[in-house]
Amino acid sequence: MDAVQTSMAEPRAGAPGLEYDCGFNDVVSKICTEAIPFGVWVVFTADGECELGDSEAEIENNEGGVALIDPTKASGEGYAIGDAVRVLRRGRAWVLTDATVTFSNAPYVRVTATGDEVKGSFRSAVDGTDNFIPPGAKWFRGGAAPLAVLEVGVGGSTGPQGATGPTGPTGPTGPTG
Repeated sequence: MDAVQTSMAEPRAGAPGLEYDCGFNDVVSKICTEAIPFGVWVVFTADGECELGDSEAEIENNEGGVALIDPTKASGEGYAIGDAVRVLRRGRAWVLTDATVTFSNAPYVRVTATGDEVKGSFRSAVDGTDNFIPPGAKWFRGGAAPLAVLEVGVGGSTGPQGATGPTGPTGPTGPTG
């Protein structure tokens, strides 16, 4: 008699760089100047390319986003130098984390990596002096390493909120909308 399956493994929730939902997502393409893993934070250069941030100034003062997954890449893990990278500028995506992420904490991006750390990966607590908060990003869903959901394009990049914004009195859901 054949064995009967009596248990099932927990299904995987997502993968680094996978879009979380089908909401409004703004995705752009940039050519990468270095190897970039899926699900990490990249910054845009003055030449219109993208790279992994190397410093606090690059993370906090440059536009950027999450490197989305591309199933056509041979490595299955990321982009090679010269590849066109799909970068999420607004929306939600699964990101690579190197520690458990707490939903209420700020997201930090790693700018240097040693050992098994990954440059560009995320965490929700300061780890020395090598991680910084990217502008317009917040946790949408926490979780154990190596995955959590980051929302990009919050704050200033989502447009005005409140009295003149989309949910205020003059917006489409307000009394005059």
